[in-house]
Parts: sequence; structure tokens; C-alpha cells
Amino acid sequence: MSLKRRLLPAALLLSLAAPIVALSTLPAQAADDRITAYSAEATLTKDGKLQVKETVDLAAGGSTFSRTLATRVRADAERDRTYGLSDVSATVNGQPAQGFQNDGTDDGRRLTVNVSGQSKVVYSYTVDNVVADSTEGREVSWPILQGFGMAVPKASVTVNVPFATWVTCIAGRVGSSMPCTSSQLAESAALQIEQNGVPAGGRLTFLTGLSDQATVQPNAEFKTRWTLGHAFTADSSTIGLAVIVLGIGLLGAAALWFLRGRDAGKVAGGATERPVLDGPDGPQFAAPDGIRPGQVGTVVDETADVVDITATLLDLAVRNYLTIVELPRETHFGKLDWELRRLNQGGPELLPYEKALLDAVFADGATAVVSALGPSLRPRLNLVREQLYADVVNQGWFSSRPDAVRNRWTTAGLVLLGAGVVLTIVLAIVTKFGLVGFAVMLAGLALALVGQVAPARTARGAAVLGRVAGLQLYLANETSADLPQSHRLEFASRCLPYAAVLGLTEKWALEIAATDDDAEADAGIGWYSGPENWNLSDIGESLSNFVMAFGGSLTAGRRLF
Repeated sequence: MSLKRRLLPAALLLSLAAPIVALSTLPAQAADDRITAYSAEATLTKDGKLQVKETVDLAAGGSTFSRTLATRVRADAERDRTYGLSDVSATVNGQPAQGFQNDGTDDGRRLTVNVSGQSKVVYSYTVDNVVADSTEGREVSWPILQGFGMAVPKASVTVNVPFATWVTCIAGRVGSSMPCTSSQLAESAALQIEQNGVPAGGRLTFLTGLSDQATVQPNAEFKTRWTLGHAFTADSSTIGLAVIVLGIGLLGAAALWFLRGRDAGKVAGGATERPVLDGPDGPQFAAPDGIRPGQVGTVVDETADVVDITATLLDLAVRNYLTIVELPRETHFGKLDWELRRLNQGGPELLPYEKALLDAVFADGATAVVSALGPSLRPRLNLVREQLYADVVNQGWFSSRPDAVRNRWTTAGLVLLGAGVVLTIVLAIVTKFGLVGFAVMLAGLALALVGQVAPARTARGAAVLGRVAGLQLYLANETSADLPQSHRLEFASRCLPYAAVLGLTEKWALEIAATDDDAEADAGIGWYSGPENWNLSDIGESLSNFVMAFGGSLTAGRRLF
């Protein structure tokens, strides 16, 4: 196969030399603008530049005439070839063009001149980066006729290229592979090209090879065309670097958790913690280390949430700071509701978060209806949570507030995630390493997730957690049946708030109900009373409904829950 035939595919690719952007930005010409003749002469210099002079005979229908020279054309499936334009000038009828404009476009230069009637426009410019190196040797190419918004009836082109060995010419519309009407290599190594008819927006591109005697050096420049697939190329280099970055990020998150996020001591478990203290007045309830229900929930899951506050309210009721009154239904199928009545203000025996909860619930008076608590609690619940978090630190169970620790880790993770998003965009635009940005994003996400379990208990906190686990075993597996009948009601009542925070409300509400030994209506048990004809045996369902309703009021009052 001849050298010319082997290079024909390259010539076909260069037939796309008029870029899509140039086509879309072709100037709108006057309806009766006509090009009557076109000729061009180009000369390759020793330093690899092409000096071009184009002569256009124009019958102008308007006062201005524009055309666009492309500086970026498609080279292959992944790359574009870029050219440099310099020394651009124009004359009209032998005089410097009036109103000459040389404006940059996305991928070229738009040239505009003032014209009137029959005009001869001569363009002169220098093109750089026209010499390319290929598997068959050096070659020179340029889409010399291009960027006109009307048809060219006939074009005559002469290209002076020292040591030229062959020539290929493509002309027609964008995408055309039709050869020029005539293209030949003269004895003087000048290329003689003739083309009958180039459509509006069409182009004429020449490609010529150089012999080994040519001293001009390759200077072509190529830019990788941006595509989503290229931006996120999956090859050994991109995947390898992404894995390294992700591995460093995950190891960093793991190291931070290992050094800063682990409990200071092991949680002892397995032994049942029986909350019974035998005294002169009989067996009494005694929580491990005197821990309160709200503290239990915060130590267990490191969060002061709805369940912790609901359990605290039940505990305050059992300890005689308020009473819960179940209101009669308006109809048989009416909505259940409760009235909370404050019994005493409480003193220094109350922990700050317990006092804050009482003050929040009864801020508007000595009574409060559960169904109306949401709006009134809205501005006050944050203080309860703040006090509860501060309390677990004061007790020595955490070295720092768990919510603050989570916030720091989560913020750091989100910052890293955001940096990964920015890095992904930048890398995807300018390189093929978009996957590396994804790796940074995943590392930030991992750090934010690890932060949710990062609050670390102190050795004392880990020990308390172990005793809470033992208490949970007792509440889940034991009953109050082994206690004297006279102590069962009080004991089950004291256990109830702890059961509520540990998810065992129904069981211990039924323990209270089991102390009802008759079918008579009951006035209540001091801290909880029901409507007319209410029986203590009904308290299981009543308390389950209350816990759900009060928790719902908290959720409505504080969306953060």
C-alpha cells in the first residue's frame, strides 16, 4: 500500500477540521452576499509556520462581512489539534480594512471588515503548529478555506512546502470525505489544488507529507477533548491513586477513632445487676451507682434524646415531683390525653437537667396538658439537653460533651467531603483523575460516619455502662415476684423509668398492673391516676400510650429530636 493510501484515514479525520463550534458561530451574512471567486497561497517557513494569503472576491449585500478561522479541530477520537494564529490582517480593495475586528471565539477567531458592493478582501495571517509527527513521518495540514457563511463557487489554492512528497485534499460540508476536484504536487514541490464548489459552512483541507530531507521540526499541539468518560478514566494509574488516597483517608479515620474515639476502658458485661437494696424497712430499689434514667440513656447511646427526657419525666413523677392524670375521653373512641400537675418545686436534690425539665413543662403554670405541650416546649427543650450533656461530663463518664465531639468529627468529615467535591470538579475538568476526587469524598464521608461513634467514655463511664448492661439484663429477664407484696408496687414503679429508657416499658407497666388484686375501680397510685372507673390493671396500656404521646409532644416541640 502506498504512503498516500496509508495516510488517507488521517486525511479523512482532518476533513472534520471545521469544528462544530465554528459552524454554530458562523456569522449571519446578508441574504445577497455572494463570493464570486476565491484563491489562496500558503508557504511553509523553516520554523514550521504557514504564512497564508487569501483573496476573496465579494459581492456584498450589507455593510460588514465576517468569517471565522478555527484554531481547534478534531484530530482523533480523544484529542483535538490546536493551531496558533498571529499577524492577522485584512485589506479591502487594496486599502487597510475599515472597521477590522479580530475577535476570539471558543475555538477560533472571528474576522470582520467593512465592505460595500463589489469588494476584494485579502486576508493575511500566520498559522503555527501545522507540522505533525506520525507513524509515516512528518506531515503538514491546515483547513485553509473555512468559516464562510455562503458558498464558494470555485477555489484555487497553492501551497509551497519544501520537500513535499504527497498531497491529499478533502473538501465539502462538515463530515464530508470527498476529495477535492484536483490536487497535485508540482515539480517545484508546490501543491496545486482546485475545487469546484464549496458549500456554505464548508471547508477545504490539505494534508501533505514531508521527505526525510525536510529540516522543519514537528510543532503540532494536541489537547485531550473533555468527556465524562475521560474525566473519570478507570486505568491502573487513576484507580491506583484513588485507592491510595481512599486508603489513607480510611486509615486516618480509623486511627483517629482508635486514638480518640474509643472508650478508655472495657465494658464489663454478662452479670445481671439486681437493683435491690435490703434495708430495715424491707427491700428497696437502688439503681447502680445511683444513676438516673436520663443519664442511662445518654451513657448508652451518647445522645440526649426523646426517650431520655420521657424517662426523666416518669422518674420525677415516681419520685413525687409531679403526678400524671389520665383525662376522660370525650367520646368512647376519643383521643387519650393527660394532665401533668406539679406537686413541689424541688430543691438541690434535683440534678440541673431534671430541674430544667420541670421548669420547661410547667413554665406556664402548675398544670400542663400533654396534647398542648409542643408549642410551649419548643423554646425550652434545648436547655434540658444542654444540661443533660453537661451532667454526664460532670459525672466523669465522658471527658467532653458527646454532642460536641460528634459535631467536631462530623464538621471535619463534611469539610473533607466538600473539598472532595471541589477537587473532583477540578480534576475532572483538567485531568483524567476525577476518581481521585471521589476517593477524597468517600474519605470525608467515612470520617463523618465514624464521628457518630466517636464520643469516648472515660474508664468510669465504661464501668457505669457495664453496670447499666447488667441492669438491662435484670429488667429484661426478672420480675418483682420475689419481693414482698407490700413492696412490689413501689419497686415496679421505680423500675419503670429505667425500663422506658431501655425499651421495656410495656413489661414493667404490666408489673405495676399485676399488683392490682381486685376488680374495684382505683383512684390511682399517687404518681398516676386515671378517669372514673379506671383500674390499676389498665395501667399497662395507659402508660404505653402516655410514653408515646409525651414523646410525640417532644418531637413536635423540638425538631432536632
